[in-house]
Amino acid sequence: MRQKLKKWFENLKLSKKMIVMYLTFVGISLCFSMVALQVSFNVYANELYEKSLQELDFFTQQVNNSLQEIENLSYAISMDTEIQEKLFELGELEYLSASYYSKMQQLRYLLVSKIANYSEVKNLIFTDRKSITYTVGTACGEIENIRYEDMLEEFQKKKGGYAASAPTENYPYLVSGRDILRKKNASLDYLGTIFLTSDISGLIDEKVDKLASANTTLYVYSEAGMIYQGDGEQFQRLNSIPSKGYEIIRLKGEKYFVSYIESKETGWMYVNLFPYSEIFSQTTLIRYGMLIGFILLFAATIIAVLKVSRFITRPLEKLTVSMQIVETGDFQKARKALAYETRTDETGILSQEFRTMLEKIDTLIHENYEKQILLQDTKYKMLQAQINPHFLYNTLNAINWMIRASENENAEEMIIELGYLLRASFEKEPYTTVSEEIDVVRSYITIQQYRYQKRAEFVIETKGDLAAYMIPRMILQPLIENAVYYGVEPAMKCCKIRVFVAEENEYIFLQISDTGQGMNEEELQSVRNGTVVPKGNGIGLKNIRERLNITYKDSEFVINSQIGVGTEIQIRIPKVGK
Repeated sequence: MRQKLKKWFENLKLSKKMIVMYLTFVGISLCFSMVALQVSFNVYANELYEKSLQELDFFTQQVNNSLQEIENLSYAISMDTEIQEKLFELGELEYLSASYYSKMQQLRYLLVSKIANYSEVKNLIFTDRKSITYTVGTACGEIENIRYEDMLEEFQKKKGGYAASAPTENYPYLVSGRDILRKKNASLDYLGTIFLTSDISGLIDEKVDKLASANTTLYVYSEAGMIYQGDGEQFQRLNSIPSKGYEIIRLKGEKYFVSYIESKETGWMYVNLFPYSEIFSQTTLIRYGMLIGFILLFAATIIAVLKVSRFITRPLEKLTVSMQIVETGDFQKARKALAYETRTDETGILSQEFRTMLEKIDTLIHENYEKQILLQDTKYKMLQAQINPHFLYNTLNAINWMIRASENENAEEMIIELGYLLRASFEKEPYTTVSEEIDVVRSYITIQQYRYQKRAEFVIETKGDLAAYMIPRMILQPLIENAVYYGVEPAMKCCKIRVFVAEENEYIFLQISDTGQGMNEEELQSVRNGTVVPKGNGIGLKNIRERLNITYKDSEFVINSQIGVGTEIQIRIPKVGK
């Protein structure tokens, strides 16, 4: 049976093989996808539960951090040296005297400034050693006497430590504070007591948006009862539950998902409640949506496979016919039989490559070669078109000062040489004779000689019939500019720059050397491999090397340098006549 099935499949046409294979793979993939989808929904539900608990835990930490800031505020007030001194002075003054009233105003100002940046702190109640009470901030009503007395007793037990009382139904504010004990000379004398009244509901409202679920309702409980209730119905605290977890409950016939966590710092229980249908409806919708999507995908795949198989096999059939014609040697007829393909899939690329292979017989030597010449010529002109604006600026500046100093003859000569140099650099013809290139160098050296005076010595030596041979324009001048920049500029003594150009048997030899500071081996290697970043604004050595490589197949560019001795560049290029 297996052999028959294999034989049947082998004898099918390529298009039908593709259909069978595609449908088999898609069917298997859909089955696995349905199983994976069900597993993923289960994992998603557990992950959602865990994420909800993590969000609630993060929210609890945010609230605890704000509560910690309130505690830190009470500590900062109690330990503030200026406040303590004012309290001590008040205790020594006669009550309601002018001095007492002045000191009290100063103390009020200090206390207001302390709580000004804490929006959740509504007011500060201060009781001094004489049991006189002052309130700073927004009025929030009277604290129950029993609660007030209990807090005073708790502060006394703490001996300057922090204590807090959770909001109650009668007074829905967090009351916290501590006794102020004098720290000067470590006397720890009692100076008074501060109460901080904080709006916990407002504090929680500011942070409740951090909970991701849109329909969530948050409840916060203390041992005394509910501290905070979100926008929702009254929800009684769950009894006999662990300090952290989640569960699904029924409330008035509706299913709800509840996550809860107890804060270790405050002992408050945070409960996050939202309808279970919010999760269930979404997952159900996704499940049915995916099922319908899989069915539509399967149907669309069948249609797509039929069309794809036709698209793939049609160019392959034409390609087969063309190959058979090629065997006869009739390339022209083979190209006509092969349809021109614009597609970029495998069959389209295969047809294009085969067609290109046939066309290369007629076009590779002519059209492709001409394109390479054009590309090299364009790149050459781009490299040649660079000019050093820094040199031009300095030269014009030098001419300006010569004219101001009435050195008109020298300024005139510099202008003539600069004009000749600019004409040479702007020439459209990319090649010039060796002798004309040397004339450009002479103009450049004349300008630099005026600029550097005794700091630089230039020598030009030539040998042979240099007017008969051509070289790329502006080859020597950038090398001399490099020698000036790296040799003359940093030198403390006169730097000698020598230019030697000679005609050899088959080459033109060019040599530029200087007696500057030279380079160490690491710098020299960077220059040789072209990784060094030029410091100047002109044409770099890498530029000249690339121009020579574009122009000549056989050229030589050698650079040698030694610290304290100088740098030498040697160039050999083939002799090319006019």
